[in-house]
Amino acid sequence: MASQDWKQATNAEYQKVISSVTALATGSLVLPILFLRELLAVEEGKNLLPHLTWAAYMSAALLVFAVFFGVLFQYVSAKWIKNALGGETCLSDSHLEQVLDWSFWLSILSFLGGLVFLACFVVTAKAANF
Repeated sequence: MASQDWKQATNAEYQKVISSVTALATGSLVLPILFLRELLAVEEGKNLLPHLTWAAYMSAALLVFAVFFGVLFQYVSAKWIKNALGGETCLSDSHLEQVLDWSFWLSILSFLGGLVFLACFVVTAKAANF
C-alpha cells in the first residue's frame, strides 16, 4: 500500500489544480455580463444579446467545457482512488489514467482558450463603444 501513497498524493495535487480551474471558469462565465453592465453602461433591463459578440459566445463555450472536463476529472479521480485502494471499477488503471490525463489537459486548455476569447470580447466591445 505504501507504493500507492505517492500516487495518491500526486492525484490530490492535480485535484487542487482542477478545483481552482473549475472555480475560476465558473466565475468567468459571468464576466461578459458584468463587463457590459458596469464598464459599457448597458442599462438594467436592456437586452444584452445584441452586445455579445462571437468572442463572448466562444469564451462561454470554452469555459463551460473547462467546467465539464474538470468535473469529469474529479469523478474519474475518485474512481482511480477507489481502484488504487483495491476497489472494483469498470475501467482498468491505464484507462483511468488516460481519462485523467485527457480531462486534465482539456480542462486547462479550454479554460485558457476561454480567457483568450474573453479578452478578445472585452477589447472589441470596448473599442466599438468609443
